Amino acid sequence: MTNDEAIVARDKQDRQESKAQAAAESQLRLLIVEDSRPDFELCVATLERSQLSFRAVQAATLREFEELLGSSKYDAIISDYKLAGGTGLEAFDALRRSRKETPFIVVSSALGEETAVACIKRGMADFVLKTRLTALPGAILKALADQRMRQERAASELALRESERRFRVLADSIASAVLVYQGTRCRYANMPAQILTGYSEAELLALSSWDLLHPDSRSLMIEHGFSHLQPDKTKSRFEIKVVTKHGEIRSWDATVGLTELDGQPAGIITAIDITEKTLKDPARESAVRDPLTGLFNTAQLQNVVRTEIKRSERSGRSFAMLLVRLRESNEQSEHLRSLAESRALCKVANVAGAVCRSGDIVFRDGPREFVLLLPETSAAGARQLSLRLGERMATENNETPLILDGGITVFPKDGPTLDHLLRAGRRNFAKMEGRANRQLAQSA
Repeated sequence: MTNDEAIVARDKQDRQESKAQAAAESQLRLLIVEDSRPDFELCVATLERSQLSFRAVQAATLREFEELLGSSKYDAIISDYKLAGGTGLEAFDALRRSRKETPFIVVSSALGEETAVACIKRGMADFVLKTRLTALPGAILKALADQRMRQERAASELALRESERRFRVLADSIASAVLVYQGTRCRYANMPAQILTGYSEAELLALSSWDLLHPDSRSLMIEHGFSHLQPDKTKSRFEIKVVTKHGEIRSWDATVGLTELDGQPAGIITAIDITEKTLKDPARESAVRDPLTGLFNTAQLQNVVRTEIKRSERSGRSFAMLLVRLRESNEQSEHLRSLAESRALCKVANVAGAVCRSGDIVFRDGPREFVLLLPETSAAGARQLSLRLGERMATENNETPLILDGGITVFPKDGPTLDHLLRAGRRNFAKMEGRANRQLAQSA
């Protein structure tokens, strides 16, 4: 044989060995748990007639089954229900202890309906009667197809979780607020969103988007929001107002886009807070704040209390309001009276802001009246604040003494709306004189 002929012969042999190896690897590896050799051979013959490519190994006992299961890998397991010294259920339990996900098919000469249902509920892939062994090849293929679908689903879920993890890392690393919604339900809020709104992530997830949005911005969100985005226009940018947990109204420059969450469409909002920038606009400033004291005005009081009422109804926790009225000046001159009153109003505004907690909000409501909104506060807490305010005013009245009247009102005890609450508070007006003020305490 020449060298060329030898090379050709070796190539031919290598190709044949490669084909044989590929054929062997493509064969199904079946472990058949059967204590009867004739029944084992019957299963093998049935599978061979179906032209299924496979290699079968017999395990005659449960101990042999566990040894083979631990030493080799199989594509499917076929087990007789009744075995010498045990049952197919015990073989299945051994499979589960091994933490392998190999499809397990029960074969039995007589299997009642209740037993068959119990096998499926335990997690077995299928059951086949020995009198109908021709169904075995189809049961094996179906079990393998179901396993492949489970594996693909698990891989998809793992990839989705990894994608969501990377999204959270990215979203938490930027300064913009990021919120993801499905309908009005918040599904994700990054740390900047929690800081800007004052809510924790759990609170935002439980909060409807309508409760976060200021009423003035709801129609804008409906007009330009998620449902109106088209495939060729995946983002929309506009200015919205939100109401923080403490009732403060903030302006956001928001961009709304579409995304997917858990395989379902979702809307994503990215936003930066532009409140300070908008407040420098005189037109915007006059719309929300009193020009003399710089406090929020009556319009803002109505909006914030409306939101606070909804929050209170949802949480079951009450809130209080302390109404403060400055008595009219005794100055004879109209000019001096007006000047003195303006100074007095500014002083009351400053002192009220100083004695309030960080979550409380002070409004100017009317010519000489203020409203202190006290979230999640009882009447007793409002009385303590009124005493602090009275004491502070008493120590700072170095010039003409200022006389204040105070009244406390509590939602929902004193009424369901802002008008009801204001009327109740005004009925309770009493002179504020620090800790000497017992009348105010009794009126609440």
